Amino acid sequence: MTKSVETQTGQRDERVDVGDFVNLEDRGTTLFVRVKRIDGETSVPVAIARATLEACFGAGPGEKDLAHAYMVHRAVINAKVLELAPAGDVYTDANPMLLGAGDFE
Repeated sequence: MTKSVETQTGQRDERVDVGDFVNLEDRGTTLFVRVKRIDGETSVPVAIARATLEACFGAGPGEKDLAHAYMVHRAVINAKVLELAPAGDVYTDANPMLLGAGDFE
């Protein structure tokens, strides 16, 4: 399902496919998302710090800004997750992959 989101510059982005993640949860200082692997059957639980989304992807301080930044930049973020999580690595909800600003430099 494609969803339209408004970018921070006020433009509409129609390319967001909400099927690319299993769930998206803003935990205040962290965004938790499950990124689907290429096989489409398994996913990688990922925690992304608010500071990373603000510094690297322009997230603001608002309530929905973390999810918005992820949705707009999900291709870059998901690609990095899949690059860092080769098959066989096991991440769980209790031990998710942690992404920081250094991962996107």
